[in-house]
Amino acid sequence: MQATDKEKATIDELRREIEELRSTYEAKLSALSMPDEEAMAKSAEEARFRAFLREQEKWLNEYVEVRLFKDNEKYKDDVYVAINGKNCVIRRGVWTRIRRKFALLLDQSEIQDLRTAELMEREAGRFADESRMRHV
Repeated sequence: MQATDKEKATIDELRREIEELRSTYEAKLSALSMPDEEAMAKSAEEARFRAFLREQEKWLNEYVEVRLFKDNEKYKDDVYVAINGKNCVIRRGVWTRIRRKFALLLDQSEIQDLRTAELMEREAGRFADESRMRHV
């Protein structure tokens, strides 16, 4: 049995339609699989970030030894340090083991005190210069 021209045309149309449906289906399928790949990539990135945060938290919670300056006047009392609800009291003049995050806070506080002293000295000098210029 041979197919007539009309039957061949119908078969060709069906093949074209099947091919179009297949390409549409594959496009939809690849579109559906893309978010999964993106989600997996995002999940992996999030996992790396969480691992980084855990490492940083571990580093900040390691113990270090510090010794704070002590004299008999202004610097004689113990120092209370608090970060996000966690606190510790550090004795002056004695080597003390504290978590690194508290030691870093003490360093930052000392740096801020130095900057404040520099600013006060600079402003006092500026005031003295302006006072001399105005003969006050």
